[in-house]
Amino acid sequence: MPHKLIRDLQEGDDIHQFFVVRTLETRRTKSGDPFWDLLLGDQSGTIKGKVWSDILARCPETIKVGDYVGVRGRVGSFNGEPQLTLSFIMSLPRLQKLKKEPLDFDPALLHVCSSYDREMMWCELLEIATQQISPPLQTLVQRLLQKHVEAFQIATAARQNHHAYLGGLLEHTWFVGRLAQMICGVYPDINRNLVLAGAILHDIGKIREIINPAAPEYSVVGQLLGHIVLGWEMVRQEAEAMQFPDPHLLLQLEHIIISHHGYQEFGSPVLPKTREAMLVYYLDDLDAKMNMMTHHLAADGSERNFTGYHRLLQRELYKALEQPEATSNATASNPDD
Repeated sequence: MPHKLIRDLQEGDDIHQFFVVRTLETRRTKSGDPFWDLLLGDQSGTIKGKVWSDILARCPETIKVGDYVGVRGRVGSFNGEPQLTLSFIMSLPRLQKLKKEPLDFDPALLHVCSSYDREMMWCELLEIATQQISPPLQTLVQRLLQKHVEAFQIATAARQNHHAYLGGLLEHTWFVGRLAQMICGVYPDINRNLVLAGAILHDIGKIREIINPAAPEYSVVGQLLGHIVLGWEMVRQEAEAMQFPDPHLLLQLEHIIISHHGYQEFGSPVLPKTREAMLVYYLDDLDAKMNMMTHHLAADGSERNFTGYHRLLQRELYKALEQPEATSNATASNPDD
């Protein structure tokens, strides 16, 4: 059976194909029976899945995050969201060991990647760092980018919420960097060097916070410290290594890093207390929310005017569907009136 992308799945569809395991939790029903709560993925997105105890008993295998799995199941829905109830699940290596031919297995179909060219984004980001920022911040930003060039280009910006795909961190940083360039033209008295440096470095800690970009998961240090603290530490260590000559300027950049989530309840130790920090916070938040909206709209295949409820955005989204031609004609003004 050819692979059917997650975005095209409809309630009632029976599927027999491969996915990559994005998350897996072993949980128990009220009666104490174990079951798996999964998040399965392909290049078009993710879908929740359930493997109940009777299926686990028939498919006794240790499966972990990042594994390719062959599954059978049916698409249903739960709380308004698509969900797969699986009748079979087995890892690709086990299928191969049992000499069952993995028909239609194509790993390229199973990984979500940025839709933008990564080399282009990286070159434009380097251009901002080298052409738009003055020393000593220019040197600091360049050193950090070059030190983490491979990780930065492949890393995901999050596990689930926004830019949660290969190259997502680069795409998000590229967008925030370009937005920062534009906003600095609107506020000419702002410290352009600080805003651009903060825009490029605000999420650099995610390189250490999130590992295994193909199936993102938190590292131990990521779980214990988080990307804000890790990013601040990376900036501080690199500044010390290059003997950064302006402690006050460095302090303001560090403030941007640790305050870029805007509020303490969202993870920032302090609120933004400079105009530059406030700008980076809003630009970061803007791009994250725009990405959430774009992908939520794209994932909704219904013909309704509004999407399903988005938990983080706390709203349904209007799809602005084209009105039927008859409606348009009926409401058009008469040129003779």
